[in-house]
Amino acid sequence: MAVNGNKESVLVTGASGLIGRAVLEQLLSSNTYDIRAQVRSQANARAQIGSRVDLTKLSLAEYDFTRTGERELRSLTNGCKTVIHSAGLVHQPDAPYQEYEVVNVRATQMLAEAAAANGTQTFVFLSSSAIYGPGPFEAVPESTPPKAKTPYAVSKLTSEAWLQTFTGIPRIVILRPSLVFGEGDRGNLLSLIKEVKSQRYKHVGNGSTGKSVIYSKDLAQAIKLCIERIAPGIHIFNVANPDPVSMKDLTEEIARALNLPAKIQSVPAPLAKFGLKTLNALMPGKAPISEEQLEKLTTTTTCSISKLVSATGFSPNTPLENALKAEIAWASANQLL
Repeated sequence: MAVNGNKESVLVTGASGLIGRAVLEQLLSSNTYDIRAQVRSQANARAQIGSRVDLTKLSLAEYDFTRTGERELRSLTNGCKTVIHSAGLVHQPDAPYQEYEVVNVRATQMLAEAAAANGTQTFVFLSSSAIYGPGPFEAVPESTPPKAKTPYAVSKLTSEAWLQTFTGIPRIVILRPSLVFGEGDRGNLLSLIKEVKSQRYKHVGNGSTGKSVIYSKDLAQAIKLCIERIAPGIHIFNVANPDPVSMKDLTEEIARALNLPAKIQSVPAPLAKFGLKTLNALMPGKAPISEEQLEKLTTTTTCSISKLVSATGFSPNTPLENALKAEIAWASANQLL
């Protein structure tokens, strides 16, 4: 891609996904970037993001990372000064590690090598706070020893480790977002919204379990700050709202956004766990949530972002109430609620 005037050329992978589409909106809003957007299907991407992004202001590149080789990736990264790699396999709990290895590890390495060969100066890799393990953990800094458990988390950590030894690109930024939500979300927060809307959700205990979350557009803002303000070198940052939110406050805010009564009933944690085990034993597959999901609801997982704030001045622009309303409006419009 040739630089258009003084505009910096940027490749965004996974451009039709939750994070990618927010990054496109953020970069396009400044009118200072010449953007190439990698998608698996141009037709699907136009349907998914055409109403939110002016596709005439960027170029769509159709590449499937499960099938691309060195030649294709050289073409994809050609002329791009910055690569923002948000593509990856996620929300596939039953997928074997080999599938995560292909998409989240091998494709990342091949993309970075192709970018380096083309003279790319900045590579931003979207990792995950999942590398810290299932928890509990509270206000963890980036120096915390990782405890990746799931195939997804292990694949992200593996790519992180490889990138930290890669010397082909002058500036590598590894971002570890906490729970990301927003327009395009099909993960854990959307599932939680559905449970609250159906009024099946109950607080486990007093609902004080803390969670770090980040709205996709605020994450995109953090990414833009990193490519504009971070010096050359290898950098790792947590990304989340500065203040964690309790499950009680989060779900009651969701209820208000859905125009439902904000007061939600509570179930003692031991009773909830016993009841779920019993239901799974008597009626396999009929429980409203899995034991793993229940464990997440009762386990604090929060991250410190002081390092990111110090380096970039990051401060989220979107109040939680507005961010939740935006996701709910998108999900409703797409008949997901």
